[in-house]
Amino acid sequence: MGFTLLELLITLAVLAVLTIVGSVQLPDLAGTSALRSDVNTLARHLRYGRFSALQYGTPVTLCALSPKGRCENAWNAPLSLFIDHPPKGLRQGPEDRLLRLGPRAPRGVGRRWRAFGSRRYLRWRPDGRTDGQNGRFTLSHGELSYELVITQAGRLRQSKP
Repeated sequence: MGFTLLELLITLAVLAVLTIVGSVQLPDLAGTSALRSDVNTLARHLRYGRFSALQYGTPVTLCALSPKGRCENAWNAPLSLFIDHPPKGLRQGPEDRLLRLGPRAPRGVGRRWRAFGSRRYLRWRPDGRTDGQNGRFTLSHGELSYELVITQAGRLRQSKP
């Protein structure tokens, strides 16, 4: 039993359409996956920052560090979480121990921090509250975006705008 030419052409046409649709959505799927992964990674860092401030009873800061140990306003760069003794936003000496170093934002994913009292860093006090900062991280890839909201109480809430 064989196939007719018409059946073969219809099968090839359906296969071509499925291939085109699949190849168009594949890069978007990879970007969506990278965005969700970055949201989860940043959320873990934020929760750990607050937990560390409470656990160690000392201020803890999250920021992108320059080679000289100063916090920069570069949220797509690798983020450092460290114990932060005065002066604020400056990692110096062994007492300012690095707790975690996070990866840079994946390719195509943007991170933005907007807050009241916005600084180049996010800092938790020893009681787990932020240093007068409440705001949100917006992470986006193309049309898709997520928000990680930080309250002045230092608590994290994840939402989709």
